[in-house]
Amino acid sequence: MKPERWQKIVDLAEAVAQLASAERATFLAEACAGDVALRKGVESLVVSDEGSEDFIETAVFGVAAELIAGDQAVSMIGQEVGAYKIVDWLGAGGMGEVYLAEDTRLGRKAALKFLPRYFTTDKVQVRRFEQEARAASALNHPNILTVYEIGESAGTQFIAAEYIEGRTLRQQMESARMTLGEVLDVAIQAASALAVAHQAGIVHRDIKSAV
Repeated sequence: MKPERWQKIVDLAEAVAQLASAERATFLAEACAGDVALRKGVESLVVSDEGSEDFIETAVFGVAAELIAGDQAVSMIGQEVGAYKIVDWLGAGGMGEVYLAEDTRLGRKAALKFLPRYFTTDKVQVRRFEQEARAASALNHPNILTVYEIGESAGTQFIAAEYIEGRTLRQQMESARMTLGEVLDVAIQAASALAVAHQAGIVHRDIKSAV
């Protein structure tokens, strides 16, 4: 996908996210002007709610890395990045892909987050990526993951952080109804972590149950 094409998809998706549900179909029909592939790309960035035809508001970059990965990323499983050997692919988010890796120096698991290759020439995105790593590494709390290091491999920036096994909150909610006590426990843990971040002058703008 050419950078200009990708940017157009992102711009349209951002515009759609700001519209009321009733206005979105009309806007897309006019903006895409019969370009089926363009419309499909935009719709992929505005995730539908449980198969509904209505769009829900979401951060468009939440699936950006997955689309980019499908176009240009090569599987890194089995490769070595510094002292880390990549074992498995964990997922993709707004600022890159995440892999499970083995720290060959210390014999522990680690999560490696790579900035999408498309963004490596974008100084603004690289700076955001580095700021994310510095912000996380400056915090110390049981409910905030520990950042091991920030590095570069073959011209691509990555963050190495602790790997936490288990299910996401979304997976837990989908499998069983949570009790009031469990809900309060999760809320207290999240609020406690956010309070520490706020005291350090850091505002988390992408809180979600999927991670």
